[in-house]
Amino acid sequence: MGESTSGAPRLTVLMPAYNEAAGLAQSVGMVLAKLHELALPAELLIIDDGSRDGTAEIADALAAAEADVRVIHHLENRGIGGGVVTGFAAARGEWLILIPADLALNLDELHKYCEAAPQADVVVGIRSDRSDYDLMRKVVSRVNIRAIQVLFGMEQRQFNYISMYRLDALREMRIEYWHSAFFYAEIMIKAKALGRRLVEVDIQYVPRDTGEATGAKPAFILRTTTDMLRFWWRWMCLGPKGAATYRRLAEAS
Repeated sequence: MGESTSGAPRLTVLMPAYNEAAGLAQSVGMVLAKLHELALPAELLIIDDGSRDGTAEIADALAAAEADVRVIHHLENRGIGGGVVTGFAAARGEWLILIPADLALNLDELHKYCEAAPQADVVVGIRSDRSDYDLMRKVVSRVNIRAIQVLFGMEQRQFNYISMYRLDALREMRIEYWHSAFFYAEIMIKAKALGRRLVEVDIQYVPRDTGEATGAKPAFILRTTTDMLRFWWRWMCLGPKGAATYRRLAEAS
């Protein structure tokens, strides 16, 4: 990724956190240590998403102790998509990577994102396995991936794991479906339509052992599916030249 010449952080690590008091300090320490090891100029931006368990106080203490850590508080829980929208607007880096407070990846794999960055605008992480999923969630995941590939002509193998984004690419678009997990795919679909480069990297996944998972709730899965179909209908209404039409709409917004 190279060195920053402006003095501004070149990479923003965005860490949404909801009821992560048990593991937040350890996760932040591990991420900062890895960034230092890789000699990456970076900031770590924690989004406390209306936590009720002491996460807010821990995040504030970390920000007070570490110059490279900032924290933004949501007064109420907005979900991971709401944290992402807040983080995208507040980030100071040239690049942004979303790493949840439970980490969900082997940090020794972080260099893969950085090495792919010169050839990409979105570096798409492909998680190694889904060993922590039960059978139903595996089925839902596979159906979701195939539906996005077919409906939107996407070639990527996954759409809802950790990715790294150029901030200027993100700021070309408006994220509309942040209330569900579809926002991950929405960003990738819009980035492709805007002529941005998507590059995949295979990443070793690490299951969470602290905090509170929300993505497997039936209501959240239903909302994600509904958002995907709503967006597909709008996409189809743009007609055969949908990508070009979307580009004009995005550039005019």
